[in-house]
Amino acid sequence: MDKQLARRNGSNLTLQTKEALQKRISEGPVAVGEKLPTEKALALEFGVSRTVIREAIAALRSDGILQAKHGVGVFVSQKSPPAAGRELHFSASALDMLELRMAVEMHGAGLAAARKSWAQEQRIYEAADAFATAAAGGEPTEAADWSFHRAIAEATNNMAFIEFFDRLGLSLLPRNSLEGSGRETLISKSYLEKTAAEHRAVCDAISRGDAEGAREAMRVHLGGSQSRYRGLTLASNPAATPAREEAGSRP
Repeated sequence: MDKQLARRNGSNLTLQTKEALQKRISEGPVAVGEKLPTEKALALEFGVSRTVIREAIAALRSDGILQAKHGVGVFVSQKSPPAAGRELHFSASALDMLELRMAVEMHGAGLAAARKSWAQEQRIYEAADAFATAAAGGEPTEAADWSFHRAIAEATNNMAFIEFFDRLGLSLLPRNSLEGSGRETLISKSYLEKTAAEHRAVCDAISRGDAEGAREAMRVHLGGSQSRYRGLTLASNPAATPAREEAGSRP
């Protein structure tokens, strides 16, 4: 399957699942305050992967329809989206977003290493494996990538980190700001393989309980992305000059 078509199909499947789940909530017997079935049960019901269900739920949380209660489950908070959605929208560039993520996620990785439960650690590894599998098979990786970083946020056991990811959703990924040849240039097979290896390094540091190592692994991961996006920006616009140095960039 053409890679661009595969990505579109993956995005469309998430959107279709979100809309189907929203319809089930708005038109069905489910009441406000009621707990949703498990991700596994919903995946079976809608005939999609748990990764797609996880992303659809995240989108509905951004819309204010669902609310997660840590360690308990996901609950219906209202039947339809509020007049003004809760999702955050940024006009910042991909590089600016990566700087923001660097500040948040390096600290988050350290907290996850110190605070994670066994179940949370497993979810981080599962998300990393899902990304690697999708990348190796030429399938869309956006949802798995988001799920990996969101699983780390959950392992901080700090609701502010979780809310940060849920409010931004897939817009958190700078690759979504790229189109056409720029996207194809950056999101190559070697890029995805390198990303998968970086994910694994973050996983292993968190698993060891190595807070400093987890922060460094996340710095390397996001710093590498900064360097690659900076290179792509300069290649497409040679007259552009860096306004500042990225503290997390690799040499």
